[in-house]
Amino acid sequence: MNANDFVSIDHIISEVLSTLDDADLCKGFSRGWYVSRIQDALQELAFDTFFDEITMDFDMPKETLQLEIPKGVFNIRQLYGWNGSCCSPQTSNVIHWKRNYNNNPGGTGYTAKVKEIGESSYFDPFLPNEGWSRNAYYGGTKLFANTQNGVIMFGSDCASFDKVRIIFNGMAGEIGDVPIIPRFFERAINAYVEWRHYKSMVSREPRTYRALARDAYNELYDMRDGCWKTARMRISSMDSWEKDSMNEYISSMIHK
Repeated sequence: MNANDFVSIDHIISEVLSTLDDADLCKGFSRGWYVSRIQDALQELAFDTFFDEITMDFDMPKETLQLEIPKGVFNIRQLYGWNGSCCSPQTSNVIHWKRNYNNNPGGTGYTAKVKEIGESSYFDPFLPNEGWSRNAYYGGTKLFANTQNGVIMFGSDCASFDKVRIIFNGMAGEIGDVPIIPRFFERAINAYVEWRHYKSMVSREPRTYRALARDAYNELYDMRDGCWKTARMRISSMDSWEKDSMNEYISSMIHK
């Protein structure tokens, strides 16, 4: 299967409505409701499989050293400071995670359990790739950051960069976006939407729909051969080239 093989939302909705005998939307669920459930399924798959990887570039916030994490992403995977023209880093360095670092409400002053020499009884053990001696203080550039309440907080040395590149995991689009659906998720998404439909109908007609909801749940989440498990196995079995190709395509479609 090609990693750039996707199915349209119309295809998913058509199959779901046929299975649920709701082709004319007569059961009280609008097309928008079905689209929202497809988005829910993709978001849950994104959390479970980390299939959506996104690269974004920002101006380095030199005054506050704080950057709000954009909507629709989670799990920062990599962080780089760089200088160069737009989208073309000429020089770049890794910005590492520093435990307990906090520069709130912004600026170069900060608190941390361990700080640089001269600011506390212990110097900062976090040092760049050049390495450091246990008995000697390294006075060079220290590039670190931390996150708190949806904000990335950068160390003061990061202000030497004009740009910051962040690689996140995405949630497969924001609410209201048209979902992009990899074909190998098709069966899991169908089953998820069908289960959510039957689950919603239980409150209206419990005798009719309780068993249907239970069967749909088992089809979706059965630990042996459920659709959800199959979807997770498919994404985990893709090689790196396929994953990179799919991530690039999804990222370009969602974050133009």
